[in-house]
Amino acid sequence: MTYLVIFIGLFVATLAYVRLSTLVIQPMATRYDADQTMAGGYVAVRNFAGDDTELRARLIAVALATPRTSIVSNDPLVFVTRSRVMGFADVTQARLNDGQLTLHAHLVIGRSDLGVNKRRILTWLDQLGPLTNAD
Repeated sequence: MTYLVIFIGLFVATLAYVRLSTLVIQPMATRYDADQTMAGGYVAVRNFAGDDTELRARLIAVALATPRTSIVSNDPLVFVTRSRVMGFADVTQARLNDGQLTLHAHLVIGRSDLGVNKRRILTWLDQLGPLTNAD
């Protein structure tokens, strides 16, 4: 019985740590030239033509339609997506600048995101649809 109480206490403490830990937002490079996988994250770069405001609105709609995703900041555009069971946070930043859309997603706790950030970004890009003169 004592071990069960200790286990439950450790589990609750771990959940609290994961949920209450500070969101670390890694700075984005000034400009990325291509998609890249990095430790615990992914960056996607797409060229677009047209109105930044319209694409920004579509991106926000797509991101907020993703389960457990909320917007943290409008300038710069930052979203947080939490895992279903433990609530691990992944931060996704978006920059629209000079006809280039850059999405940078990374984990907050741990070393490996098991590819979820790449899958999320590629899903968002697919849901955004064609970006005129893209790629």
